[in-house]
Amino acid sequence: MTTDSFSITTVGLDADLDAAVVALVETAARDLGLGQEMTGIRITADDLPGAEGAWFRLGPGPGEGTLPVLDLFCPPDSFGPAGRASHAVRPGQPVWDQTPLRPEDHESRIELAPGRAAMFLYHHLLTARDLVRGELVGRNLPASLAEAFTEAWAAYVDGRLGRMGLPGYPLDQRRLRFARIFSPAGILLPDHWQVFQSLWDGALTNQKDVLGAVKRLPGL
Repeated sequence: MTTDSFSITTVGLDADLDAAVVALVETAARDLGLGQEMTGIRITADDLPGAEGAWFRLGPGPGEGTLPVLDLFCPPDSFGPAGRASHAVRPGQPVWDQTPLRPEDHESRIELAPGRAAMFLYHHLLTARDLVRGELVGRNLPASLAEAFTEAWAAYVDGRLGRMGLPGYPLDQRRLRFARIFSPAGILLPDHWQVFQSLWDGALTNQKDVLGAVKRLPGL
């Protein structure tokens, strides 16, 4: 989709999946008001492992003084059915040297799973909006707490989506991921669940508060 002020494109997806993903991104961008935050969105299929893996890059807009363009890099499996094996991974090649998948690299065509794709897109696009607005600043995070903070912020993101009535990862799934990060042995203290619920319900609303809560949790 391209308008006078906003464009949505994909790289590395086959034609059928491309059209479906663009339509989902268009809806998500409208629901999240991204047209006021950026000039466009480019979804690039790459070789990152993991069904929920994604990373962002904010680049300059097409003209001087224009809003940025968001590049969202993710595995094409993110838009397909759960449990589908990743494909076309290039062993031994670091992620920063990976190149976008070509359609001929795919082992098979991916059939869109609309609900799963919507959860993925809304979650990551809202996170990207936080980055654009300066509400989430990665350089301010201690490296030792990066993984824990990321999981905590993810719970905050999906809690907001739920309160907005928009697609996001559900409470039970986010709780399970939170538990795996904060207690690999599966034993969590009441403090953990109190922090999780505060994230989900929106009682913690900014990076400073979320980071402070993560620092106070035992077991890190």
